Amino acid sequence: MRRQDYYGFRTQSRRSRRKGSWRGSMRLGLLFAVLVGINVYVFFFRGGTSIQDILKASAIKKSDAAETSGKGKATADGAKDPLLGDQAATEGALVIKGSMKGHLGLSTALTANKLDARQAAELIEALKPVLNMRALQPGHSFELHLDAASGTLRKFIYRLSKISAVVASRGVGGGLRARKADRKMDVKVLRLGGNVTTSLGHAIQQEGEASSLVARFVSLLSYDINWYADPREGDEYRLIVEKRFLDGKFYGYGKVLAGEYKGVIGRRQVFYYKDRAGKGGHYTPEGRSVYRSFLKVPLNFRRISSKFDRKRYHPVLHRTKGHYGVDYAAAPGTPVWATAAGVVTKSGRYGGAGKMVQVLHKNSVSSVYMHFSRIERGIRVGKKVRQRQVIGYVGSTGLASGPHLHYGIYVRGKYVDPLKFDAGKGPLLPKAERLRFLDQLPDRRAELESITVD
Repeated sequence: MRRQDYYGFRTQSRRSRRKGSWRGSMRLGLLFAVLVGINVYVFFFRGGTSIQDILKASAIKKSDAAETSGKGKATADGAKDPLLGDQAATEGALVIKGSMKGHLGLSTALTANKLDARQAAELIEALKPVLNMRALQPGHSFELHLDAASGTLRKFIYRLSKISAVVASRGVGGGLRARKADRKMDVKVLRLGGNVTTSLGHAIQQEGEASSLVARFVSLLSYDINWYADPREGDEYRLIVEKRFLDGKFYGYGKVLAGEYKGVIGRRQVFYYKDRAGKGGHYTPEGRSVYRSFLKVPLNFRRISSKFDRKRYHPVLHRTKGHYGVDYAAAPGTPVWATAAGVVTKSGRYGGAGKMVQVLHKNSVSSVYMHFSRIERGIRVGKKVRQRQVIGYVGSTGLASGPHLHYGIYVRGKYVDPLKFDAGKGPLLPKAERLRFLDQLPDRRAELESITVD
């Protein structure tokens, strides 16, 4: 029996509605089953369109393309690799090109590019003396040159940069031997000098040089100069540095051969010296290494907001409390590095210190870093850290009135003023080498001091 709804329209009975709904569902189900069946046939059983056939065809195309491109480089016109200086591919070999992107290590990258596990292990063992496995980067690329018939690895090229690579190839006895291959570059010597107006970086960049040169110079003298407090307008600098060119274009800076900074702090000079064994380093005019166990400061800061004071009025607790360190005001998130090599003895949240790291160094000296916004991943108790290694980031955790780093040093359990802490002098060259260095010094110093400062 038909019924009328609230608005006067007739409606179907409940039984009729159920019957119609069931029929519609059946139709949709049959249609869906037909579509699924067609797809299964096309992708799994039909020749030429099945997944197996597609993958097989793709693999064949890739192998053909790689082999063709490899042979073309090796045999077509004898093209030479600008880095290696020899033929880019081994003649008659299958060349597979890969990269480190998406791989945790070289072993997984090699096996992912069709090199069997046995040959991958053999190759890695041969590479160890000349390739630092911990320094591999996602942007690095490599080439596998395989025998087209047997799949035996003939040659391997690992490209570190445009100018540097590591090559492993099979010798007469069949074993793999690895060597470094560096592209020859044109080197010119730059002599530069000037006055500081706003900053050393601005002065050097005004002369058309890159910020990377500023960083090198600053790093060499950072053990003697606090670059965030010591420089003054009118200070002088002089530099002798190598500039490297690739195909006529500037590629980067080489060694800083000599440098000088002169101002209210006095005169600081540094000279590059290579000893009889071929080992090079930077030394003061006395023949001492410029590198010391402790850096002056642990971060790039804006200002010193509070100095070492045994009777300071605490801005948060509002009472007199000793301040056994230096507060460096800096932007939140500014990286903080260890001022010296050592072992982490504390890492975590410690009451009013907030997120804190403490590092134990030689001679019972410890450094402490407080109020981090976060601690760098992997910085945990027992971890060894290098000088300049980032250990955390500026924040305001704990009892802090604003973002800053509290940096403290204590020796044998007693706090000392970090601004007055004497990290000692760099080691002297051995006597015979020092005499040789001092014999060369007058000419090199005269060359440095002859640079005109406008």
